[in-house]
Amino acid sequence: KAAAEPMLLCSLLLLRAKENLKSKPAEALKDIEKAVKLAPAWPQTHLALAQICEVQGRPADAVVALKTVLDIGKGFNVGTTKRLLTRLERKVKEQPQVADALAPAPEPAAKKAAAKPRSKSMGKKKASEGGTDGQAKAEGAKAEIATPPLPPPVEEELPEFLEWNLESVSMLNHDCLRMVLTSEQQSFRDRQPDVGEIWHVDLLKEGEMGDELKRAYTPASTKSDYKEGNLVLMVKVYQTGKMTSYLSSLRPGNNLFVSAPHPTLNPRDYPGLVMIAGGSAVTVAIQMCKAVLMHHSHGVPVHLVLCNKTMPDVLYVDEFDKMVRDFPTFHLTHCVSSGPVPASSVGRQRWHGGRISAEILAPADASLKAVVSGPMGLCQASLVLWKRLGRAPEDLKVLDELPPPGSTLAEEAAAKVAPPPPPPLPLAPPVAPAVVRQAVAQVVLPAQESMRPGAKSPSALKSVEEPTGLSFLQRFFTPFIVCRGRGLEEDDMEGTTVVSVVH
Repeated sequence: KAAAEPMLLCSLLLLRAKENLKSKPAEALKDIEKAVKLAPAWPQTHLALAQICEVQGRPADAVVALKTVLDIGKGFNVGTTKRLLTRLERKVKEQPQVADALAPAPEPAAKKAAAKPRSKSMGKKKASEGGTDGQAKAEGAKAEIATPPLPPPVEEELPEFLEWNLESVSMLNHDCLRMVLTSEQQSFRDRQPDVGEIWHVDLLKEGEMGDELKRAYTPASTKSDYKEGNLVLMVKVYQTGKMTSYLSSLRPGNNLFVSAPHPTLNPRDYPGLVMIAGGSAVTVAIQMCKAVLMHHSHGVPVHLVLCNKTMPDVLYVDEFDKMVRDFPTFHLTHCVSSGPVPASSVGRQRWHGGRISAEILAPADASLKAVVSGPMGLCQASLVLWKRLGRAPEDLKVLDELPPPGSTLAEEAAAKVAPPPPPPLPLAPPVAPAVVRQAVAQVVLPAQESMRPGAKSPSALKSVEEPTGLSFLQRFFTPFIVCRGRGLEEDDMEGTTVVSVVH
C-alpha cells in the first residue's frame, strides 16, 4: 500500500514528525529520513530534514538539506528557503568546530612537492632546444586564438527582505517605541521600484522550523530617508502581540528583516479626504494627509479625526501643529475617550472629550472619500457612523481588519457608537384663546367654589379619578392647575392622572 501511495505515506510521516519534533526528536528524524527515501524529489521532505537538523543543533546538515531543496527548483517558497539558508550558514560560522570541519583539508606535503613547478634553468634548456622555430609557432598559435569576450556580470536576484541594523530604541510614551534602523545594502535599495507617496514596509520575524510572522508598518520617516538607508518606525507594544513583543525585545546592534516599500494608496484618488486614525495608525494619518495635501496644489479639504484613549497617548503633536500652520485646508479633531482634554480649541484644531460620533464627521463635505486605520473596534464604529450619515460604504476605505460580522467585538463596537439624536417632536397646532379660556373656566372655577367659606370642611383630602367624559383640553390642563402638593416634575407621567381637590 505504501508503494501504491508514496506521497500519501510521506505526508503522514511528515505530519507525525511535526508532532514529535520537540517532544520526540529521534522518532521524528526516523520518520523524516523514511519520507526522504520514499520521495527524494519532493522538497518538503528535505525542508523537514533541515528543520529537525536545526532542532538537534546540526546547522551544517541543515544547510546541506536546504541546498538540496534549492537544487530541486520548484514546489517551495524560494525567498523563505534562502532566508533560512542564510541564517543557518551564519550559525555554522558561529560554531568554530563546525566551520573547521567544513573547511577544505590542507594538501599533503608529498602532493605539494609533486606539483612544484620546474626550475627556470630546465625551462630555458627546453626552450633552447626548440630554437626559434618553436618560438615562431607559439606566437602564430597565439595570434590565431582570439580571446573570448567576458560574459556580462550576472545581477544578483533582488531579495524580498533585507537585513537592517537596529541603531537605537527609545520610548515615546508608556507603550510606544521609536526604533531607528540603518542599512548598508545600497545596491539593492537602488533597484527597488518606486511605489508612490503613500507606502509601507513589512517586518519579518523568523521562528524555529521555518515559521515566519509578517506585519505591515507605515514608517515615521520619509521615502527619501529609506533610499539613503535610514528608517524610523513607531511601534505600539501590546502584551499579547507576537510581533510587537518580538520587536520590543530587540536591542541596538540586532538585525531586523525589512521588506522593500509597498504601495498603500494613491493620493490622486483622493481630491479631498476624511481620515480616521487610532493608536499606532497615527503614522498612516500623517503620511496620508500630507500626500493628499501636497499632491493637489490648488488646496483640497482634508479632515483628520485622531482617536486616542488618554492625553498621554497623543503623539506627534508638534508635527500636527506644523501641518495646521502650513496647510490652510487641513482640519484636525482629537477625540480622547478618557480623562481631561484641553479646554480651548484653536482654529482648525479642536479637542473633543469622548469617542468619535456622527457629529464629529458631519461637518466634512458629503462628497469626500474617507480612509480609516486603527484597531478593529474603531474601524467597525467608523463604518457604522459613515452609513448612519447616509454616505456610501464604498467611499470608506478600511486599511485594517474588521471584526467578523455578528462577533462580540463587532457588537461591542456598534454599541459604543452614540445613537443618533431623536427627531424633533411635531409642534402642536395653535389653540384659539377663547377655547383656552373655556377650558380653564371648566376646571378652575369649580375648584375655587369648593374652597369658599361655608363649603365642606377640608378635614380630608379627597382624590378622585379624572372623569372619562372630559374634553381633550380639559384633560390636558387639569394636571397643571391643581396638583397634590408635590413638584410637577415628580408627578409628570407617573401612573394614572389624579386630580386632588380640597373640600
